[in-house]
Formats: sequence, structure tokens, C-alpha cells
Amino acid sequence: MTIIDGMTTADDIPENLVLVDCRNVMDDVEASQRKVDGNPITGAVHVPQRPWMFDADGLNAGRHPIPRRSVVAALHQALKQDAGDTLLLIDDEKQFFHTRLYYLFRLYGFNAMLWNDALEHLDLLSAEFRNNAGSLPSEDLERKGTYEDAERDLLAVMDEVREAVDDEDILLIDVRARVRYLGEEEPIDHKMGHIPGAVNIPYGDLFHSGRIDFDALGDMRDFLGSFREIIVYCGSGMSATPAFLVLHEMGLPVKLYGGSFSEWITDGTNSIETGDSPLNERIVSQNE
Repeated sequence: MTIIDGMTTADDIPENLVLVDCRNVMDDVEASQRKVDGNPITGAVHVPQRPWMFDADGLNAGRHPIPRRSVVAALHQALKQDAGDTLLLIDDEKQFFHTRLYYLFRLYGFNAMLWNDALEHLDLLSAEFRNNAGSLPSEDLERKGTYEDAERDLLAVMDEVREAVDDEDILLIDVRARVRYLGEEEPIDHKMGHIPGAVNIPYGDLFHSGRIDFDALGDMRDFLGSFREIIVYCGSGMSATPAFLVLHEMGLPVKLYGGSFSEWITDGTNSIETGDSPLNERIVSQNE
């Protein structure tokens, strides 16, 4: 079991859970610290987003590059403290920083558990928590690692996405807000629209009462399962991680496009599409 919530009994989880507070405000260090200080989680160690969840000297381009293996490995080792410890990644409801870190650990072969419930329900499992939190390693560490260090079945690079655009057996899923997907609004990136052929399953559709709903795409199982591969993306590879997790837990062959749209538009030869794709119209009609 890797995903737990308030309904999970103590008998079903390992002892010595290390609480890892992943709460952050995107690209805002001070606001992130205010969030954590305003509602501290007793015994937890807070993990800032940079460089542990994204790093300027990462694998890909785009706004939030995937950190190299040495960075993720150093973090995992420092947090665990003892060999018998299990990391439990925590975030606010309807957020993605814990799923991002969970994805990064999985990408490099490290284990962790994910909390998928309200923070107040953590008290139900308090007897299993370590009394003392771990600590963060120094950010001044050597950046080592390439794409070959990652589990390539979980990560798509730009060249793969280019090939996927013309491959009817690969499904591209854009999880950004519908207005961004359609190219009607773009508050962040300097170009509007989506990767050609991508369908839109907005981020918010994957949540119910603030929690990731692992049954959210159940009605689309036959459709999703008809593709040889699925590639999910967002603006920078952060908010697509809940979608990756849902599809992965469904047993579907899914990858995260690490650079996402913000990397895609760095190459002027990459096409951009606006409006609905014909395939996306099928998805919209299914959900009406």
C-alpha cells in the first residue's frame, strides 16, 4: 500500500512514519513559509519546492525542471534517517506538491507513501509517527544524473512527445484549465494553446471533496485503455502529477512529460493548436 487516508487502520501501515510536509505556494518561498508556520504539522519536516521538487540545473527545460538523481537521492536519504523509516508525503487538499515529490521518488526508484486526506485526519495515525523529524540535506550538492538514471517508462521527453503528436496509439492529456487548453487565456506562458492532438482533462476534475479521486476516470477506462501509451502534461510538469498518479494506479501505461507546455514552446518548430481537437470533443461529449 502506498496511498493512505483517514480510513486506513494502523494495522495496515508501517511503523515509524516520517511526516514530510510538502505544502508550498508555487514559486513563492515566503508565502510557502507563512503557510507552514500558520498551521504547523507537529513532528514534520517541511520540504521547499526548490531544489527538491524542481531545480534550475535539472533534466529538462521549462519552468520547473525535474531534479537530477543526486538531488532526489540526497533528499530521500536525509529524510529517512533509519532504514526502517517510511516517508509519508503530506499536502493541503487539492494540491500537487506531495504528488510531485512522490513521482520524483518513484522516478528514481525510491519508496514513499502519500497522504490523500485532510490534515486534521492525520491525528488518527499519530501513534505510528516518529517523534522527531528528519532534516534536509545541504542545497549545495553536486548535481549528477541524466535521463538514463530515471525510470524511462514513467518519463517522456520532448522528442517522444513530437512522435506522439502523429501517433494515433498514444494519447496526450493536457490537465490545465480549459481556457488555457483552448488558447483563450494564458496567464503564465508566452504562447497560448496546447500540444497538437492533446485532449483536455482539467486538473480539478480529478478531485472530490479536496482529495484525489482515484475513481474519477473510471467511466473512461475503455477509452483510455485503448491507447498503447498515455502522456500527461500541464504547464511545467507539476500539476500533472495527480493525473499521472490516477492513471498509474489504474494500471495504464502512463508517462509524465517533464518539461510540459513551458518546454514545448521553447522550440519554435513545435506546432501549437488552439480550440478543441476532434478527439477531445469525444471526451467532452462523454462527460456531458
